Amino acid sequence: MSPPTTRQLERNIRRTLAFSFLQVFMVLMPVIVLFFESRGLRLSEVLLLQAWFAGLVLLLEVPSGYLADMLGRKRTLVVGSLFGGIGHLVLLFAHGFWQLAVFEACLAVAFSLMSGANLALLYDTELALRAAGGGTGRRPTAVGRLFFASNLSEALAAFLCSFLLLWSMDWAMYAQVAAAWLAFALTFGLVEPPRERMERDSHGRNLWSVFRHLVADDRLLRLTFLALCVWPLTTMFAVWLLQKHWQGQGIDVVWFGCLWGALTLVSAAAGRYALQLEDRLGATAMLLVVGLAPVVGYLGLGVLGAVGGVLVSALFFACRGLGIVVLRQALNRRVPSRFRATANSFASLGFRGGFALTAPAVGVALDAWGMGATFLLLAVASLVICLGLLVPLVAAVRRLSDASRDQEPAHSSHQPCGEAVASSSVGAAEPSR
Repeated sequence: MSPPTTRQLERNIRRTLAFSFLQVFMVLMPVIVLFFESRGLRLSEVLLLQAWFAGLVLLLEVPSGYLADMLGRKRTLVVGSLFGGIGHLVLLFAHGFWQLAVFEACLAVAFSLMSGANLALLYDTELALRAAGGGTGRRPTAVGRLFFASNLSEALAAFLCSFLLLWSMDWAMYAQVAAAWLAFALTFGLVEPPRERMERDSHGRNLWSVFRHLVADDRLLRLTFLALCVWPLTTMFAVWLLQKHWQGQGIDVVWFGCLWGALTLVSAAAGRYALQLEDRLGATAMLLVVGLAPVVGYLGLGVLGAVGGVLVSALFFACRGLGIVVLRQALNRRVPSRFRATANSFASLGFRGGFALTAPAVGVALDAWGMGATFLLLAVASLVICLGLLVPLVAAVRRLSDASRDQEPAHSSHQPCGEAVASSSVGAAEPSR
């Protein structure tokens, strides 16, 4: 098969971004907890259901990313979006924990297949365009663009949710089902960019090589990988608790979609400009901001009322946009194209595993002690994560920046985290081995 043309690669970027937009067009998300409760679940069961989802993704994440690298990212996206469509058909009729568990199982297969493949496809398409002379800029922007498209989708879906709630929550569900099947249709227009492929003779050795590359070859890359696995938990629980917090503050459910959409736009904007902001502030300041912001956020939710609580909620969404884009960019600059999807899947595996282990404990804390005490516990946990992972990452970035400045006097002391990873002693952003 002949390699794709520059025009096909340019269309590939637009189509991948459109697919990612539809993939996360979750119209039910602003009221998902209330929706699950309307289908017969308690809040503790909602968190248990999400732990079930995370546990399945935990099992499927790395194998699915590896399949994307071995068999092709387009094929993986086709199959993954098909499972997403089937799962949403199940949602039309599901009631009670076990039927909703089937929906979550289909979604787990879909998300695990798509999570690393779409980013890898977009990132390698940008690299192919740059190699062909059709790309601009000093570094690929796939991470930020994908995050922006996904969060813009979530924001618009949230606004649509508020509109559809004027009639019924079921209309929001129908819109979400339609988006899932549109995403499936769009995958057939994607093309595979040229890239180096892994050997097919030893799958176990290939997976071990990827894992060793992430955790053993470079200390800065290892800390970045571990931060990507654990740090997102600090904002993830806020996502699942904010709706009940708003309800407890007396905010009408009709406004949930507007609130969620506005907050998601904050996240989209933060992700869109995260790398530019990192260039101005430097990696040290950026990492400290994303590490301490969740601590401040949970403390604020515990003591502020409705208006203050909404403002603090924006802190979580902005922090999520900044942190995920900066850390994902650092990871993807440091891994070779041949196993990019697998490397991203390993990072998602760590995060999903952490959520699967901790979500039931948070649910128990909610039932036993209430929302206020749980926010305090999450603030303490976020501080521990900041001190245990992000502070050592800051120290590693500063040491590497100092070493680079000694070797190259013109090198900036405010070296971005992604640039620092790329210029570490192991090699360039796209290692040959």
